[in-house]
Amino acid sequence: MVEMTESKEKKNIVELMQLENGDFLIDFNNKDMSNLLIHDWLNSDFSCRTLMAAAALCCTSGSTLYELNIRKPGAKYNGLKSSVTWKNGVDEKGRNIVESLDIKVKADVPDEYREVFKEVVMEHEENMCFVARSLARGLKIKMDISST
Repeated sequence: MVEMTESKEKKNIVELMQLENGDFLIDFNNKDMSNLLIHDWLNSDFSCRTLMAAAALCCTSGSTLYELNIRKPGAKYNGLKSSVTWKNGVDEKGRNIVESLDIKVKADVPDEYREVFKEVVMEHEENMCFVARSLARGLKIKMDISST
């Protein structure tokens, strides 16, 4: 069995371990985030697309609150609800890809923050959150797949 990294001090690392029963355990190495257990990965309807879409959704939703708060410290929405849908496609080799994401954020904005909310919307239309911006630009990915 492969061991997870001993030190939780590392930054910018997510680890996955296949358990003896075939489940996948994803360790986010983050005290504020629960690990993820995917039961019987080969036979489940789990989709990694969902995690990618969720990352963009969480980033976008969180950054709308962040942008409001840096413009008006202590400001909060009365509520926030967001969703993401995606369109699957195929690349030039005929392999599955996520072709596009459609992120919708609905914030219940208190009247006193309506004007500053317009700035928040503009910031996201121009720059997006860092996850959505990274996906839109395309990521450089390095892979090292080996046996033990």
